[in-house]
Amino acid sequence: MVRPFRRVQHCDGTVGHDAVSIQLLDIVLYSTRGKRRVLPFRPGALNIVTGDSKTGKSALIAIVDYCLGSSVCAVPEGEIRNTVAWYAIRLTDGSAEHFVARRAPDPGRATTTDAYYSLGSTVPIPEAKDLAVTTNIDAVVDRLTNVVGIALNLHEPPEGQTREPLTAKLRDALAFVFQPQNEISQPAFLFHQQSNHWVAQRIKDSLPYFLGAVEDDHVAAKARLKDLRRRLREQERALGRAQAVAGEGVGGAAALLAEARDVGILPPDESPQSWAAAVDALTSAASASPVEQLARAEQSPGHAELERLNEDYGRLRRRLQRETDDLGAMKALVADESGFAGEVQQQVSRLASLQLLAPHGESRCPLCDQAIGERVPAFEELSAELRRASGRLERVVRHTPGLEALVVEQEGRISETRRVLQENRSAREAVRRVDETLATTHDAATLRAHTLGRISLFLETLPQVVDSSGLRAEIARLQREVKRLETELSDEGVQERLDSILSVISRNLTEWATRLELEHRGNPFRLDLRRLQLVADTTDSGPIPMDRMGSGANWVGCHLMAHLALHSWFVRKARPVPRFLFLDQPSQVYFPAERDIEGAIDAKADEDRLAVLRMFELMRDVVAELSPGLQIIVTEHADFKEEWYQQAVVERWRNGAALIPEAWSSRSDSSPEGERIADAGQRY
Repeated sequence: MVRPFRRVQHCDGTVGHDAVSIQLLDIVLYSTRGKRRVLPFRPGALNIVTGDSKTGKSALIAIVDYCLGSSVCAVPEGEIRNTVAWYAIRLTDGSAEHFVARRAPDPGRATTTDAYYSLGSTVPIPEAKDLAVTTNIDAVVDRLTNVVGIALNLHEPPEGQTREPLTAKLRDALAFVFQPQNEISQPAFLFHQQSNHWVAQRIKDSLPYFLGAVEDDHVAAKARLKDLRRRLREQERALGRAQAVAGEGVGGAAALLAEARDVGILPPDESPQSWAAAVDALTSAASASPVEQLARAEQSPGHAELERLNEDYGRLRRRLQRETDDLGAMKALVADESGFAGEVQQQVSRLASLQLLAPHGESRCPLCDQAIGERVPAFEELSAELRRASGRLERVVRHTPGLEALVVEQEGRISETRRVLQENRSAREAVRRVDETLATTHDAATLRAHTLGRISLFLETLPQVVDSSGLRAEIARLQREVKRLETELSDEGVQERLDSILSVISRNLTEWATRLELEHRGNPFRLDLRRLQLVADTTDSGPIPMDRMGSGANWVGCHLMAHLALHSWFVRKARPVPRFLFLDQPSQVYFPAERDIEGAIDAKADEDRLAVLRMFELMRDVVAELSPGLQIIVTEHADFKEEWYQQAVVERWRNGAALIPEAWSSRSDSSPEGERIADAGQRY
C-alpha cells in the first residue's frame, strides 16, 4: 500500500516531511444480517466511483461524515438505512491505520454515539460478529483531532462581539473536505454546510488557523504573554513602592530627620534637600560614636526643632494661599479672554457676511440695492471694522497660549508646596511623639537610643529601595518581550500573514480559471473570507463575487478551484486538515442524471465534454503534483474512455451494481454469490 504524507515539496522548493493527517482506505458497511460491504480507495491518488443514478453514490459523503462525528446521520432514508447496521471507515495517517465504526441510529432516531475504534500499524477490517460498542464517537473524534495534527488553538472574537471564543477541531476542518451534490454547484456558498449561519462564522474564525496565519503555538504564546504581563505588573509595583518610600525631595526620611534633630542626634541646621543627602545624614547619625552623639545632644536647644517646624508650617501655609490666589486670578483672566474672544468671534462672523455683498452707496440697501431714506454705513467702513475685529481676535488667540502655560506652571508650584507641607506635617508629628516619650521617660539617652533604632531599621531597608537599577532593567526587558509578543499576536499581524497567504492562493485561482475557461478568466481571482466566496477582480465591472457570475459551470468551477487551491496550500505547508477531498458529481451541470445513458459523456456535445474533461484533468494534475499528499474521491455519472480516467475508477455501479448489494435488499432473498461479491473489495 502507498504510504501518504511522507515527503512534500514546499512552495520555496524545499522538500520536507508532512504533518500527521489522514486519508481514506475503505468505506465499510455492515448489514443487519451480519454481512460486510467494502469499498476501497487508493491513498494519494484520484479515485472515481462512477455509475447510474440511485445507486448510492451521493450517500458516501454522508457515511464518511457520520463516521467522523456528524451530529446527525444524513444517510438518505430507504434501502441503505433499512439494511445497514454499522457504518465504518478505515483511515491511514501514513504510519498507522485507524478503523472507526459507528452504529446506525435506531428507527425513528437521527443519531447515536455508539462507536467502535481500533488502531494499529495495519488494521484488518473486522467481521460483523466482532463489532461491539467500545467507545463513543466524541472520544473517537478527539483522538482523530490529534492524529490530524490540530494543535491547541483559540480564536477570540473582537471586542464588542458576544460570541464565545472558538477552538478549531476536526469537525471544523471537514468544511474544506466535503462537497455534496447540493453544494458543489451552489452560487452563494462555497464550503460544506456554509448555508448555516453559525457554521459560516466558525469557518471564518477557524480558516486563519488552518491556513497558518495563526501560529500553531498561538495559545501557548498567549499564555506566555499573560504571564509576562503579570510579572511586569509585579515589578512595576515593586518599583512603585520603592519610589513611594523615596518620594520627591527627602520623602519618607523627613520625619526621621526632624526626630533626629529634636533629640540631638543631628545638628539643628542639618536640613538636606534631596533623598540621597537625607540618607547620608541619617547614616552619619547612626554611625556616630556615643561621644559624638552626646556632644550634639548637649548643643541642641530644647524644643528648637518643633518651633522651627511650626514656623516653616506657617510660612508654607501662607505661600500656598498666595499661590492658590494667583492661580485663581490667572484662570479668571483666561476665562475673561475666552469670553472676550467669543464676543469678538461672533462680531467677526457677522461682519464676514459682507464679503457676499457688493459695494453699495450710503443710501442704498446692501441686499436689494434699492434706495432707502436712512444712511447705511459704507461698505468700506464695515470692511475696516471687520479688519479691526479680526486683529483683536488674533491678538487674543496669540496671547492665550502664554497664559495657559503660566497656569500649568503655577499648578506645578502649588503641587510642590503641598508636598513640602506634607513633609512638614510628618516631621512635626514625629517631633511631638518624641516630646511625649521624653515627658514620660525623663531619659534623653533612652530617647536617643529609640530614635537611633528607628533610623537603623529604616536604613536596613534601603538597599532594596535605593538600588532600583535591577528592577528598572528587568522592567525594560519585560516590556520589550511583551511588546514583541503583542505584535506577533495582534489582529494586525494575523491579518498581514493572512493577506499574504491569500495572495499566494490567488495565483492558482487565476491560473486555473483560465484553464477551466470560466467567465471573467484573465482577471485575478481571489478568496474573499468576509463573504466566503471567490471573487473575480475585473477592470470594467470591479469585483464580481461568485454568486453574480452566471451559469452553473462557473459555480462548479469556482468550487473546484477554491478547494484544490486550499488543499494545495494545506499539503505544501503541512497544515492540520484531512488530506482528502470528497466531491459528489461535479459534472452534473453538464451531465444531469436524467440524461444519463450508460455514462456515455463521449456522446455529448464536444463543448460540454471538453469542459468536464478539463475539470478532471485539473484534479488529476493537482493530485500528481502533490503526490502522495492529497487524495481526491469523486462520485460521478460520467465515464470517460481516456486511459488515465479508467485507471482512476475504483468501482462502476451499473447494470445492477450499487453501494448496497442486491443480496442485502429486503426485496430479495439472500444469495451466497451476492454476499461474496459484496465482500470482495480489494486492498490498494
